[in-house]
Order: sequence, then structure tokens, then C-alpha cells
Amino acid sequence: MSKLLAQIADFQVMAQFLGVILKDGYRVKYLRVAIASQEYWVKLPKELSQNFDPHLSVGSWLEIIGTQKIDRKKGILKLEASSYSRAGAPKVLTNQTTVNASPNDSPKVVKSKVNKACILICQKSDCWQRGGKEVYQQLERELRDRGLENHVQIQKTGCQKQCKQAPNLVVMPNKERHSFVKPSQVNGLLNRYLDHN
Repeated sequence: MSKLLAQIADFQVMAQFLGVILKDGYRVKYLRVAIASQEYWVKLPKELSQNFDPHLSVGSWLEIIGTQKIDRKKGILKLEASSYSRAGAPKVLTNQTTVNASPNDSPKVVKSKVNKACILICQKSDCWQRGGKEVYQQLERELRDRGLENHVQIQKTGCQKQCKQAPNLVVMPNKERHSFVKPSQVNGLLNRYLDHN
């Protein structure tokens, strides 16, 4: 018998709304939310996507219920909502249930503001095998060397739909896409964005 490579569990969490990720330019596919000062993408099934509230403002609090799937082989956490609703800001942040990397992890504090810049790097096979892994490692090194590892988050994503231009990454909040990225370009990319901070 093979070992279980994926673990599925239910979750219920208070999260701060950061924005959405669209599919085909119009359908809301993911909610971007902050949980424990980290950004997560929560997938919306079709019925929730069709009823998405366009008046939801950045910074609003949401209560999200759904399932989390941890792919141990790839090291990916996937979140899918079964429901979400507006909620008031939590009064006591330290006792909030949050999404955990493991069911045995203790809950983390949800902070009210996310100030981190974010670099989204595709980790799907084409991007990862065509140099994405090396770009990711170079990003980590450069940020560590500059003392910015706590100010700039690197987040692995699913397919960014630009497989023929792999490896791909997106710099947030600018939403600027970069394709055919090489590890030698990381220093220049960081200079370009970090000089403006």
C-alpha cells in the first residue's frame, strides 16, 4: 500500500479580504485573503462565484468555511470555500481558528493589516522544471541577503496559464507579470520594485 500523499480536512476561519483572482477575465475564481499575516487564495466553486458580492471592500473581514487539502508530495496547501460571509472584525485575535499546515499546528494570530509585498511564482511542472525552482531559490537568497525576508513574501501558485513562457512570476500589488525569468535576473527585478518602497 502506498502512503497517503494528500490530507483533507475541514476548516473555518476569520480572514481579511485582499482581492480576487479572475478566470477568463470576468469570473471570480479565488478570494485573496490574509490569514495570520499570510496571503492565501481560497477557491470559490461555481455557485459561490456566480453570487460574489462586487461591493466587498478590501480589508473587510470574512468568515470562510470549507475544506483544505495538503498535498504532501508537492508541499501545496489548497483551500476551497463551501461558504463565506461578511463578519465583524474579531475582538480577540489570539483565539481565532485558522488554516493550519497540519491539523496538529496551533492556531495563529490573525493580524489586521498585511504590509508585505508579494511575489507569486508558478510551481507547476513546466515552470518548475524550466528553471522556476532555481528562480524561487534565488529569490529566497536575495531577500535573505538584503534582510527583506520578513517584508517580501514569495508564494508558490498553481498554473498561471503561460506555460510556453515558463518560468513565470507575478509581482504584487503591481500585478506585473514576468516570463522566461532566469535566476540571474532576480537581482535586477528586486532592484526595480524595491527601489520604489
